Formats: sequence, structure tokens, C-alpha cells
Amino acid sequence: MDIKMILADDEMIERKAMKKLIEDHFGEGLVIGEAANGRQAIELADKLHPDLILMDVKMPGINGLEAIEKIQIKHKNIKFIMVSAYDSFEYVKKAMNEGVKEYILKPAEEEETIQTIIRVYQEILREREQIQKQRQSLEISRQYFLKKIIGFNINEETWCLKNELFPDMKCGYFIIYEWEDDQDIHFLLDRLNNWTDSPFIYHVQKNQMILFFILQERIRKEEIIKLGRRLFIASGNKTWIGLGHPYDKLEDPPRSYQDALLAIQQIKKFKKGGYSFPTNASHSMAELKDKIVDCILKTESIQAFQQVKDMLRDEKNIEIIQEFHFEIKQALHKKGIHVNDFHIRNWLELDEWEKFLQYCCLQVHHYFHSKGYIERAKTYIQQNYHKPITLEEVAEHVDLSAPYFTKLFKEKTNKTFIDYLTEIRLTKAKELLLEHQLSFKEICFQVGYRDPNYFSRVFKKYYHLSPREFQNQILKK
Repeated sequence: MDIKMILADDEMIERKAMKKLIEDHFGEGLVIGEAANGRQAIELADKLHPDLILMDVKMPGINGLEAIEKIQIKHKNIKFIMVSAYDSFEYVKKAMNEGVKEYILKPAEEEETIQTIIRVYQEILREREQIQKQRQSLEISRQYFLKKIIGFNINEETWCLKNELFPDMKCGYFIIYEWEDDQDIHFLLDRLNNWTDSPFIYHVQKNQMILFFILQERIRKEEIIKLGRRLFIASGNKTWIGLGHPYDKLEDPPRSYQDALLAIQQIKKFKKGGYSFPTNASHSMAELKDKIVDCILKTESIQAFQQVKDMLRDEKNIEIIQEFHFEIKQALHKKGIHVNDFHIRNWLELDEWEKFLQYCCLQVHHYFHSKGYIERAKTYIQQNYHKPITLEEVAEHVDLSAPYFTKLFKEKTNKTFIDYLTEIRLTKAKELLLEHQLSFKEICFQVGYRDPNYFSRVFKKYYHLSPREFQNQILKK
């Protein structure tokens, strides 16, 4: 039985008898402490952190019920079995109110005592299993969040994970730890927990550990350097520690990962190891990325490809090239252009990059071409809102099918065709009402409605006033 117990009873003979009964049925080593009174039980609970306490009710000084109440303030998970010769309903009721699950009356049958302990033990096992499942689920979510950050995949799901896992996160940074000789990772993680109050996520792959620190406020670079130095000293030689700059926005921590990755590559030239932020080479990579994105936005795939050729000639590290590729995708994503459907299979293959850049340029062309469709549609609506125009009519005008036009219009304007048309009509209606030149019926026809009652209902739905109430309100002013 995997459980730790404390026996609390002022009668030593009773304690020894209970201990022998437990050891005879469940094995030695389960009883880790004995208390002769309530105060000792409280002290042992703080010191030994048992799973279960068999607590006598009547003891000198602090009695069993008072001891339970004090212990539960600090140790919510400890279970209690009350043991007493007092066959009193009031004691039983009060014990149950304190969270005691079981109650044994002295003298109890051995079988009854054993079955009572087994029931509580089974409850402890169920709670342990539930806690383990919760921890596993939490760890899976944390690892998924880390994967999305590293993959430059910052979307609505990433924000939801951040708010769920780290609602107070205001800043974040990466450290990448790489070693040549065997390392005691658990020892280093324990030291890290002592060195920083900030929560962190880690992922170990081969001889490298990626650490992402979550902060509630911005940290100075000196503090990151100090942490890197501590890691380096604790691990000894033949370790390389890349430090990433801290970033405030959730969209930016991927850049910290790229910083740390680049720093690792730069300090690998020191065979004995080291720790550092990246040098200015990271800035040149950022400038190169901006040039390539600029070429893509101009649909100049040949010029973009030439920039990539120059990079691949100088850079052979796959991880840096992968991050560079993710940076380009992220920059385009921020512009509203999505290229996640295209995957490069060989990062050093020029043909693969050429196809990728051509695909990016094609998506840019499609994006701006789509915007052209919508601009033409909006112009047509603004010129013909006073007529009974339909969605099919506008779609035909811009040479698109009605279903595709419906989808495209909603994507680009965040409004349905009807909502956009109604907004145009009612805006014009307000202008005419303010001029006070035409009757309500004339205004109704001027803005494309043929039923004054329907016009009035639509107007009131949008502005919470009828056309007449709106006009009277303006006149009062």
C-alpha cells in the first residue's frame, strides 16, 4: 500500500496496537509518525506531510477535532479517520462537518478497521489519479502553446491558450541550452526553480533544451545574462546557452526564440562553451527578411529568389533557415496573406524555395485582386443603392458567382451584402431627414425602399428611433 500515515492517540498502548494491526495487514513503513496529543499531530503533519491521519477525538490540550481544523488550513489533501470511544452523534456530526470521511468507535473489530483504511486509501488513489490526469492535460496544453510560439503560429487559438494558461503574462523570452556531455536535466530544472520566480515551459530534444520564460513585467537584459551565467556555471564546460531578447507582445516571443537559436550558432565556435545574446548578425537577417517580404508584396518573385539564393550560399544551418522561413510566413500573415498551405520539404533546395516564393507572390496577387473585386462591388452599391439591387446583380457586375461573391464580400468587409447595403441606405436617409426637405415617403423611395412601413422598421432597428422620432430629436437640439 503506497500511503503514509500518522497515528494520533494519547494512549500509547492504543497507538502501538493500531500500528501493529496496520503493519500486519499492509506491511511495514506505512506509519511514519506517532503523536500523543493534538499539538504533536499538527507539528508532525507540517513536518512529514502524511496522506492519512488516524486521529483520536479526546486528547489533552488541543483535541482531535481542533487539530483537524488547524491541519486542514495548510494541508487540504490530508485525509482523516476519527478514532474514539465516544459514541456520540454530536462528535460524529462535527467530525463530518470538518471533512472527516470515516469514524471508528473503540473498541473496533479488526476487519472493520482494515476495511475503513482501505476505503480511505481507495479515495486517495482516485484523487491521485485525477490530479495526475489534470497535470498531464496541463502539460500537454503548455507544450502545445510552446510549439505554437516556436512555430510562429500566433492565432486566435494561441491567444486562448495564453489567457487560459498564463493570464498575467506581459512579457516572455527564450533560452536555448545545448550540451555535449551528459547532463542532469532534472538537477538544472530544480536550480532554475530556485533562481527565478517566473513560470517557464521547457522541451528537451536530443542534446538541447528549449526554455520559455513567462513574465508579469518586462525584465532587464542583465537579469537574463545573470540566469544564463548561473546555468553555465552549474552545468560545467561543453555547454552553449543562447539568450533571447525579452518581448512584450504575444506576436513577438517567436523572435526571442530566433534570437536564442542564432546566439547558439554564434557561440558554438567556442569549443569549451559559453552563453550570450546574438550579435548584430540577427539584425542583418531581419533586414534580409524584410527585403524578401517587400519583393513578395510587389509580386517580384525573381528578386525575392535572388535574396534567398544569397542567404542559402552563406547559411547552411537548417534550424536557422526554418526560422527564417517562418518569419516570412508570419510577416505575410500580418498583412492578411496566408501561405500555410505550402510546405518546403528540403530547406537547402533552391527549387523548393523558388516554388514557395512563386506561391507567395500568387497569393499576394489573389489577395489584392480580391480586394479589387470588393472595391468595384462597393462602388456599384454606392452608385445604385436607391434602386432595388440584389446580391446576384452585384456579383454579375464584378464577374463572380453569387456564392463566391457572398463569401469574399464577408471576408473582406466583415459585413454581409445586406448589412452593407442597409448601412449605405440608412446613412443617406439620416442625411435627408436632417435636411428636412422631403416627406418620409419621399425619403423612403430616395434610398431604395418601396414600403414606408418597412423602411421605418429597419430604421428603428438600427438607430432605436423611428424616422420621425429621429427628426424630432434633432429639431429639439
